[in-house]
Amino acid sequence: MRFDPEDGLRAFQAQVEERTHETLRFSAELEAVEVTERSPGGEVTVRVNSAGGLTDLRFHPEADRVSREELARLVLDTSRRAQARLAERVGAMVAAVFGAESGTAALINEAYGKRYPAAGDSDER
Repeated sequence: MRFDPEDGLRAFQAQVEERTHETLRFSAELEAVEVTERSPGGEVTVRVNSAGGLTDLRFHPEADRVSREELARLVLDTSRRAQARLAERVGAMVAAVFGAESGTAALINEAYGKRYPAAGDSDER
């Protein structure tokens, strides 16, 4: 059987179009990701967006029982935990779309992991 270059080109183009579609879908899903986290004592709830930015902050009645300094620390700690969960969620999304061992997954996971380390990975941010 003879190889037809046109068939090869069409197959390659179909692969490129499929990968483009997957990438656009992933981009839209990534843009919509939000993570909500509550402090261990229930004083504070934060929400972060796909860029790790704070989009919502709620104080609950339990916040009345702690000092302002403690409340500030709780907001920061809870935000960092939400960002670390964001990195985990994005990692799972990348693996589902591009494969856990892909170069794309490695690049995105490294970027999110450096920016938003899991608790205990970094003492100073």
